[in-house]
Amino acid sequence: MRRNIYDRLSERRIREQEQARVEQEIADAVPPPPERFHTNELSFVRPPTLKDKTFHVFTLTDIGPSPFSLVVGRSQVESGSDLETMAQQLLGELKKSLSHVEWIEPVTPVKVAGVDARRVEFRWRQQGQPVHQLQLIFLHQDEHQQPLLMQITGTSNNPKGMTLEERQTFDSLIDSLELRHAPDADTDTQEQAPA
Repeated sequence: MRRNIYDRLSERRIREQEQARVEQEIADAVPPPPERFHTNELSFVRPPTLKDKTFHVFTLTDIGPSPFSLVVGRSQVESGSDLETMAQQLLGELKKSLSHVEWIEPVTPVKVAGVDARRVEFRWRQQGQPVHQLQLIFLHQDEHQQPLLMQITGTSNNPKGMTLEERQTFDSLIDSLELRHAPDADTDTQEQAPA
């Protein structure tokens, strides 16, 4: 029995819709994490079960306390965490752990590298010596698409508080910040190719 044109058109439309659905599912699928975890100098395969608690510490001196330091930290947070709640938790922890904390700038919404962030400035005394900090926090993701709280802290031990030069160093780092997203296969190949 021969089918009429309407049957054939209907079957064709059904096939096209099914193909479009499959293509959309593929497009919506979360890409697998990159094979390698990247630091500045090396890369390695990081099993998802190993937690990344990386801290980058930048100082002005090789030995002893530095008059100014910058620390970039990252910590995993629960999926669905929001930035304002994380900022309030951070403030609560600071109030508990730092005696006589003095707030210079309350938690202030800012943008960094195109994402929402929170900035706070405060000082306190540590073993009788003044310590002045600027902190910036924002949410990001690691290579396994797990949510991270990124925290950048500038700390000054100057008795008069953070100097203009130290503040400019902190601000220039923040202004130059670019987020590195999970590299795709083409990017990995280009990075590994000799120049």
